[in-house]
Amino acid sequence: MLRGSNLPRLADYNQAVVLDLIRRDPGQSRADLQRTSGLASQTISNITRRLIDAEMIREQQPSDSARGRPSIPLVANGNGAFAVGVHVDPARLTIVLLDVAGEVRRGVQLRTPQGSEPGALTSLIAVTTGRLIREAGIDRDRVLGLGIAAPGPLDVHEGVVLAPPQLPHWRDVRLRSDLRDATGMPVLLDKDVTASATAELRTSADSDFLFIYLGSGVGAAVVAGGQVLRGASNNVGEIGDILVDPSAEELGWSGRRGGLAAACVPEALAIQAAQAGLLPLPDLDDYLAIDDACTELSRLASVGDATAADILERAARRVAVGIGVLVNFIDVPRVVLGGPTWNRLSAAFLPVLDDAVRSELIAPRDPFSVEGSVVGEQVAAQGAAELVMDQFLAPRASALVMA
Repeated sequence: MLRGSNLPRLADYNQAVVLDLIRRDPGQSRADLQRTSGLASQTISNITRRLIDAEMIREQQPSDSARGRPSIPLVANGNGAFAVGVHVDPARLTIVLLDVAGEVRRGVQLRTPQGSEPGALTSLIAVTTGRLIREAGIDRDRVLGLGIAAPGPLDVHEGVVLAPPQLPHWRDVRLRSDLRDATGMPVLLDKDVTASATAELRTSADSDFLFIYLGSGVGAAVVAGGQVLRGASNNVGEIGDILVDPSAEELGWSGRRGGLAAACVPEALAIQAAQAGLLPLPDLDDYLAIDDACTELSRLASVGDATAADILERAARRVAVGIGVLVNFIDVPRVVLGGPTWNRLSAAFLPVLDDAVRSELIAPRDPFSVEGSVVGEQVAAQGAAELVMDQFLAPRASALVMA
């Protein structure tokens, strides 16, 4: 946890420290903030007054059970600032408007136009973003910026989508600058798995966990000590080729046979369902058709189709092998699964995963759990908005370096 400094020249940094503490742990009193930040009582008083005047925080009524002079809890004022989060998945485009208190004010999920050039999707994002802000009745000046969560590989520093396998028309797309020009807002670009883990961290009491992202692809992010690990090039999480079933024979699958992606991504599941005679084989260049096939497979399993249930149980057990490899390596007490396809797979996966993952672990862990995300399908979009909030509002030690 970053602590403040009592030097007057560091007032802006200290204000960011206090706001960050309130955003992450709402309901703290001024005395609580003094203890956690290390700042003097008068400094805390001055900062909280400025933040209240700026409408970034507000006071809450103290608990009725408090004795004597009650402490006044402080929380983020949701109307103080906003950020837009966008998740670009090959099948689903999710856009949310998040306030500084962490509440999603507006959200929409669209089917990603197939075969479209990046420019068409950029225009769609810009138009939809503008509509969400207008519908929410929000002053656009209070919108800090727009965050994009996209499949990798990415050049995060330059804001470029390099060559994602599932977006064949996207090569060296300068998505950050294109969206900045289209919206007039500051734009941040990051990986879908990094954004997802960020959203989960904001809503979790745990500071150490593994996040497994399930969308049109599969990925992973590691949270350690309350920080999302990014890797040297910010492209952490490419786990699809982890071998989970050496004897597998995935006919028609273009990726690594027996790999984690072959176990659980919608394309692989649709192929398996077609080979079992459950569904017609969708156009494998059409991620919407693939996504629809995955939805139908999950529905069949939920109404008792034995073949569909067997396909998903086998997928869950193979995913458990991959998770076991990762947990053995990074040694975390908790695994969280989420992403656009998770809600459809969770009913079949959750009864299997906890025991199956434990059977893969070399060293016993207690406590240990495998759980679904508490955020839901919009986890990557919400995380992208959270990253924008952090960019503008979180304390940064680099701000203390003298120019």
